[in-house]
Amino acid sequence: MTLSDRYSILFEPIKVGPHTAKNRFWSTPHAIGYGIDNVASQAGVRSTRAAGGWGVVFTEANTISPDMDKTPFKMSRMWDEGDVRNQRFVVDEIRRNGALAGIELEYNVSVNPMAEGRGLQPKMVSGGIGDSGLSVAYAGTLLELDREGIEEIKQIYVSAALRARDAGFDLVTFHAGHAASIIAHFLIPYYNTRTDEYGGSVENRTRFAREMLQAVRDAVGPGIAFGLRLGVDTLDEPIGLGDRGLRSDGDTPEVIKQLDDLVDYWDFVPGVVDWGIDAQSSRTVAENHEKKWVDGLKAFTTKPVVNVGRFNSPDTMVEVLKSGQCDFIGAARAGIADPYLPEKVRTNNIGDIRECIGCNICVSRDMISMPLQCTQNATAGEEFRRGWNPENFTPAKNRDEPVLIIGAGPAGMECAMILGKRGFENVHLVEKDSKIGGSINWVSNIPGRHEWRRLVEYRELQLSQLDNVEVILNTEFTAEEALEYGAGIIIAATGSHYMRNGIDPYNRLPIGLDPVYGERVLTPEQVVRDGVEVGKRVVVVDYDGYFMGPGIAEMLAKRGCEVVLATRGEHIGEYQRYTLEISHTLRDLRDLGVKLRTETSVIPAGDSKVALVSPDWQEEFEFDNIVLVGPRTSDNGLFKGLLDRRNEWAENDVSMVHRIGDSVRPHFIAEAIFSGHRLAREIDSENPAKPLPFIRERRIIDATPEDYQLGAKALSSIY
Repeated sequence: MTLSDRYSILFEPIKVGPHTAKNRFWSTPHAIGYGIDNVASQAGVRSTRAAGGWGVVFTEANTISPDMDKTPFKMSRMWDEGDVRNQRFVVDEIRRNGALAGIELEYNVSVNPMAEGRGLQPKMVSGGIGDSGLSVAYAGTLLELDREGIEEIKQIYVSAALRARDAGFDLVTFHAGHAASIIAHFLIPYYNTRTDEYGGSVENRTRFAREMLQAVRDAVGPGIAFGLRLGVDTLDEPIGLGDRGLRSDGDTPEVIKQLDDLVDYWDFVPGVVDWGIDAQSSRTVAENHEKKWVDGLKAFTTKPVVNVGRFNSPDTMVEVLKSGQCDFIGAARAGIADPYLPEKVRTNNIGDIRECIGCNICVSRDMISMPLQCTQNATAGEEFRRGWNPENFTPAKNRDEPVLIIGAGPAGMECAMILGKRGFENVHLVEKDSKIGGSINWVSNIPGRHEWRRLVEYRELQLSQLDNVEVILNTEFTAEEALEYGAGIIIAATGSHYMRNGIDPYNRLPIGLDPVYGERVLTPEQVVRDGVEVGKRVVVVDYDGYFMGPGIAEMLAKRGCEVVLATRGEHIGEYQRYTLEISHTLRDLRDLGVKLRTETSVIPAGDSKVALVSPDWQEEFEFDNIVLVGPRTSDNGLFKGLLDRRNEWAENDVSMVHRIGDSVRPHFIAEAIFSGHRLAREIDSENPAKPLPFIRERRIIDATPEDYQLGAKALSSIY
């Protein structure tokens, strides 16, 4: 069997209602932080996916009426003629690149208290008993929704579907997953406690969906494929709804049979309120993690089925299709990391796939209402506003200049790779260690972070294929040596490190543990990278607020240590709330017996004792070691040394010196990679140290189309 034969099933056309998808790659609905107001950015992301070979490309969940707006989340809307015009532009860009265009429509039961419209509420959908004015997410009930309200909401769906038709969409999915929409609340007994013809039996609970789907089909006509994104299992308590939910081995098969004649396809997902179960990170799950809930449900439908589950490997995709689990490989994060994944499979360039690492930085950006970012793919979200494409690079004007990059961590690897792809004739990437990767090499040893190694593996392969880039290991440079090396461009990518002491960000005073306890205070690098022996009783003091503190606590607890994890923050691993990892993180730490202390200061209280002090209580803990996950500081000595010798640049034919990544400012890995990528993309600009202006999609008085192009006068800083 040849490689192309091996993956041929992925490229078989498949009929979806009145349309035919050219292959089995289905880019599922997912938010990107641009909504429909930033229409060109929305189109840039989706059209790039289409150009990369996806057969079906969806935009994202669209609110369909002002009374269930989800402000401040920047979602797309399908409310009015203006939205239709903007959506049509996105559709045209998707279709221009050869894919079917899809949209997801939703009417949520629970309303964000900051809805833009003010004073609007869902039609007689009430909160649960005891609800305050600040609604509990997804807690609404349907008890007071009368026939008039039901008819009104059905008409809202019909109107939105008509707008989707007018915008030119080929497929329309109705959202009934994640226990969010009113469709889901009719289906799930936990929410639907009605005793009339819309409650009780499966037939009654599917009645609203049947009536809505029929009304939509009657109004819209035959030109669109309609589907349902169904939350097939609401899981066991306490994460899920238990016996009062919808279960894949319970009522779900009957729900599918009741509605099968009215849909053209199904998109099966877990149906729990915490959509982090659906969008789990690589910390907790591997590929096809949703199989346990969705496998076997295809037997109850005659229509094509879409599954998701962090699919990355074409081999896994083939296995899933051949097993009969589904008909389409659905993906969001894999397409963010590599929009050209299908095309790379089709052309037998499997090794060039930029695999998703499952860090969920992309998810976190949605959760904080910010534009899309990806750790693996620095171009994600920048397709329109910066004009970047992950596979296309313009030759640099100054590509004859020799380049020296010192430091082969995330930023250095990325910068060298992009400079190589931009045609620089001679790029030397120098690393003091015996392998490239920098901090990733030890961070990926933290429990649940092993897939982060893909950041190194992808770039290592790409660099090996570039004849104009040479990787030099086991080599350190002083500023003098760098200047005398013969490079015209010198880039410092020397990273950062955790401090043994530093300043407490909560009071701007020294943390004060290192002066008292000396070598018994350890940094993350010492514990994880260097393997320094840690005693039985450990206090992990976390000022970082992300994965490092909880990850080290988990690692040490698994070794049998008695661990206290203390933070001055209000939450353990604060940022993991946005990556949707926090519920699993807390569960795992508690199961391991880690003592969790929030809003807690750690204060010296004796030779081997610290006081754990919160606003409400105080306790003491005897320890063997303290692991201080404190502030990080840039390793920028080399860069400063180069600046101090600026008067020697000309005599050494050095035209520019830059720094990138953590050596500028310690940050997320995604930001370090972006930093290296951005500099390499703009290395031939007038001042590469200063990022070029990106297109801001905003209303400009008396604007012309030229105002929304790169280099436009409207983007100039004037002074």
